[in-house]
Amino acid sequence: MYRLALGTIVLLAAGLCSEVNAESQKVELGWGNITPCSTVEWTNDGIFGTPSPTLRLAEQRVYAYAVVEAPTVAGIQNDIQQCAVQGAVAAGLTAIIASPAGAMPAFQAQFESCLKQRAQSYFSLSLELSEGQCMW
Repeated sequence: MYRLALGTIVLLAAGLCSEVNAESQKVELGWGNITPCSTVEWTNDGIFGTPSPTLRLAEQRVYAYAVVEAPTVAGIQNDIQQCAVQGAVAAGLTAIIASPAGAMPAFQAQFESCLKQRAQSYFSLSLELSEGQCMW
């Protein structure tokens, strides 16, 4: 997994107990397509049994996740998903599709603001992207 360059976002609330009692949960925020996967396969079905190339293409997906540590994980998934929707609206769907990295600052600002407004006591929150997965 790649940690996004934006680093770990730490949200602290007053009166938190020790992180020793923290629970961790990984919540999928969604996925998007990136540059398609491609491969050339050689088969012996050309003229007189000679090798011939066949180009195969498939979509390639990356998944976005939020990893949260909190005193309790109850309600965290709903908060994160609702804030992710608000972040996506703020960043603009077209901007996210055209340049996910370019849309990240607007997404991050709205996402953090939304989570701060939800009275949850999070110890930490980090955003992650998966490696590309070819959908063969």
